[in-house]
Amino acid sequence: MKELRPIPTLSLFSGAGGLDLGFAQAGFDIRACVEIEPAYAKTLKKNADGGHGFKSDTQIFCQDIREFDVEPFVDVGIECVIGGPPCQTFSAAGRRSGGVIGVDDARGQLFRSYCRILERVQPKVFVFENVYGLPGANGGGPWKEIVTAFADLGYELRAEVVDTADYGVPQHRERLIMVGSKVGNFVFPTPTHGPDSNEKSPLVSVEQAIADLQDIEEPYHNGLGGMYGHLLPEVPEGLNYAYFTAEMGHPEPVFAWRSKFHDLLYKVKRDEPCRTIKAQPGKFTGPFHWKNRHFSVAELKRLQTFPDNYEIVGGYGKVVEQIGNSVPPRVANVIATSVREQLLENLKRLTYSCRPLEFQSTFRQRQRERSAKFKTIAKLANAGRAVRPLAARSGKRSIEKFSYNPANLFDRTRLARGAKVKFDQPIYDVVSIEDGSHIELQVTKQNAVSGKTSSVSITGLAKYLPGWDTCTVLAEVDDLRDVFAVWNVVEDALIVRSRFFTLIDIYGHYANKGDAVDITGEWRLIETSAVNALLNKFASTSACGEFVDCEQLSSEIGVDTIHLHNAISELRAFRFDVRTSLTHPIIGEGRMLCTYPFPLLSPRALVESRVKFVREVEQTSEGPVFAIG
Repeated sequence: MKELRPIPTLSLFSGAGGLDLGFAQAGFDIRACVEIEPAYAKTLKKNADGGHGFKSDTQIFCQDIREFDVEPFVDVGIECVIGGPPCQTFSAAGRRSGGVIGVDDARGQLFRSYCRILERVQPKVFVFENVYGLPGANGGGPWKEIVTAFADLGYELRAEVVDTADYGVPQHRERLIMVGSKVGNFVFPTPTHGPDSNEKSPLVSVEQAIADLQDIEEPYHNGLGGMYGHLLPEVPEGLNYAYFTAEMGHPEPVFAWRSKFHDLLYKVKRDEPCRTIKAQPGKFTGPFHWKNRHFSVAELKRLQTFPDNYEIVGGYGKVVEQIGNSVPPRVANVIATSVREQLLENLKRLTYSCRPLEFQSTFRQRQRERSAKFKTIAKLANAGRAVRPLAARSGKRSIEKFSYNPANLFDRTRLARGAKVKFDQPIYDVVSIEDGSHIELQVTKQNAVSGKTSSVSITGLAKYLPGWDTCTVLAEVDDLRDVFAVWNVVEDALIVRSRFFTLIDIYGHYANKGDAVDITGEWRLIETSAVNALLNKFASTSACGEFVDCEQLSSEIGVDTIHLHNAISELRAFRFDVRTSLTHPIIGEGRMLCTYPFPLLSPRALVESRVKFVREVEQTSEGPVFAIG
């Protein structure tokens, strides 16, 4: 076999080296990698030193691309540049966490550093990869800006969204690939697997990829523990948490439709490719093995098509993150081989045939067909389930009285009315009234000062709580701690009348508000303040889940920006998920978003900021104010 000519290549945003490895396998000589994350850079160095995909003289630069000195790579024969900037500002996860701000975010501007390097190095070709949602983000504006910047450097551009499963990866993973060339027009290769391939070769399944790593004696596990872990064994292969929804025909729903990310409790179908491996999965985030466990690192590497001898540095969580953020080397190799043969060698006989002009990918259609198939599977599996009756309800008007004594936000004791407690904590007296399909909750804090009545109305419960449709809450409260306690009473009242686990499971994900449950409310705390005004601004479903301009909001509730941000901090301290650029940089400056009209009542729900706050105390006539900077 003819030895391939090494093609001098520079890798940017290298990550754990998935894209680089695929190119190296196709004969590209990776001269240097630029990667800002130290753990990822250690992985690159480890494999370069070991000769796994990289040469021992490959230079690894652990630094910000904006600070990278490209001059040593100018006029030294670099023919190709590869890499894709961070994708959070355009990703689906980004849209769910706070919207897509694209190039308005500093990370969205990193393509300009890419262009700076291209302009100095002048490679014949470059390969840029990113999330599939980039062309449509923000009405296509960011994509147009990126394309224009590359075209202005003199490159002919070709871009496609591909599903990696169509190129032999045992994983459905949609990625945008752009090839820029100064030496000819690139044509994307025809899929190597699946119904769109020339040979109609079957897609590579999970079981095919990891068969030799399996222990035939391994038993089926009982689940993961925790809030949702015990449900995993019940999930049919290929399905996720949605199996437990009314829409899937489950007779005992425990989740609202579209209330979670689709990876929650996702279990692979072993004879098909799996869904996308996530970089930062939670405890209940799939893909899960069909024997009801997390995949091992060795198995995940196979599903991402890393060679067994490729070493990924770090603990389990960091290794999974690096795998999940990588381009599968297999699809990278197909693109690299096609770039090499079409543009840099001008071969007549190609390893991978070019797509004909009339080619139309069917992977989106097949995705819809899979969804329909799994819905049918779920309904068939649920059809034979026996329904365990909930507690019997007389249908007559009934009244229950009790008290709550919370030791903290999350631990509380239910007391008989009038019971004595030995420690100094607030006690809330509750009257629960059932009347037909309506629940009324009256909550009074003992020794409350305000003397004002707050109210909450919840409608649309009938879809998930058979027998009940509405709930009203009347409460005497003084402060945010009391508001949190009232919502705990509400959650407990709804959970005990259903099989749901949390209020969010009933309400649904904030991005899909209005699916069923709708909330309106008015809170009257002990004193009128920015906190009370902000609390009432977001007391209803209609005001949540949408961006709000901070200056406009400040004017609306009559406070300055400092007091507004302090009010946000106070709400977050009591678990209201109010997001700003300080807590979720992807949102962008000057905007905010409140996800739910109630606090996150579970201690497992993340609401603490991952961004460090710098607070300065400013003394005003109203007392100390904490300015967030």
